[in-house]
Amino acid sequence: MKNRFAFVLGFALLFFVFACKVQVITKDADTPLTAYVGTYTRTEGHVDGKAEGVYRILLDEVNGTLSEKEVVAQVVNPSFVKLSADKNYLYVVSELAHSDERTGFVHAFRINDGALTEISKLPTDGKAPCHLEIDKSGDFLLASNYVGGVTKLYHIATDGSLSVADKFQVPADLVPGRSSHLHSAKISPDNRTVAIADLGLDRIWLFELDTEQGILVPRKQAFLPLVDKAGPRHSVWSADGRFLYVINELNATVDVIEKAANEEMYKVTQTVSTLPVGWTGKNSCADIHLHPSGQYLYGSNRGHNSIVVFAIDQSSGRLTAIEHKGTRGDFPRNFAVSPAGTMLWVANQNTSNVSAFKISDKDGTLRFLWDYEVPTPVCLEF
Repeated sequence: MKNRFAFVLGFALLFFVFACKVQVITKDADTPLTAYVGTYTRTEGHVDGKAEGVYRILLDEVNGTLSEKEVVAQVVNPSFVKLSADKNYLYVVSELAHSDERTGFVHAFRINDGALTEISKLPTDGKAPCHLEIDKSGDFLLASNYVGGVTKLYHIATDGSLSVADKFQVPADLVPGRSSHLHSAKISPDNRTVAIADLGLDRIWLFELDTEQGILVPRKQAFLPLVDKAGPRHSVWSADGRFLYVINELNATVDVIEKAANEEMYKVTQTVSTLPVGWTGKNSCADIHLHPSGQYLYGSNRGHNSIVVFAIDQSSGRLTAIEHKGTRGDFPRNFAVSPAGTMLWVANQNTSNVSAFKISDKDGTLRFLWDYEVPTPVCLEF
């Protein structure tokens, strides 16, 4: 009897393990990535928007193909979108900036089998909101406004809805003759430091995120000045939080910012061009991302219409340009690196296409595969 019971139990365990293994292999091989695409829906001074709202598409991480495009939220100018860590909620800006529009908005959507249901909509207290960031706890969201000098902090409830927590407002007359243009806020890996890129005033504002009180506390080093007319736009932290890489829209450079050892001060240690030597055409930079390995850094050039690829020295954080790859489209805005680090997809705003590139596992360089039509795409979020 005991032997029979042991045999049955062993067979059951073996079947369970085998079934689990088959399920994992099938899921990894057959399930594509779901991506949400932020777009422009109307004609503005800088873009001829042709989209209908937020799109949902499928991305194949093995061969790079894109498919099954559908509109899942009809929002005006949803130019930036951000997923919660658990993938249950999507947050979307409405980039409003007309003279009769007092403020932009941030929308919160619940995701159910890819479909979106709106659960809250709050003003951003500034015009042209252009970036969203969620802290590592998943409890707070930051929305940055290009017009008005406002980055707003929201609390995220357990049901994904938003409520106002705090606000950073740049004084209108802080620098005579110049206006603040806050373009992004990025939170350090330890969830302590918030770096806000101010394209208008050429500085990186620095805050501590107090998650207990839900407030932004200015650091002792309140900001880091960059060179005049650099135009800091987006940034990305290294995994250990030692380096912050900032892409500058106006002078087409990347600044390497390092946190001094055993200190709380940040300084620029390198500035490198995003353009090939000798190229003199008109260009403005947009987005920046690290490869999951931490060995490569990518940035987008609008004008040169390329992705610049940098190799990163792991000890110093310094950058060396190794490639400038054409994006197969005009005016590349945001782009995304797949979670496995095998693919890179680029949103080409003015040619209404998303292009797919294979990332070399040897040196991080790019090989074009396919492109796919999406109206005036701006932002890609897995």
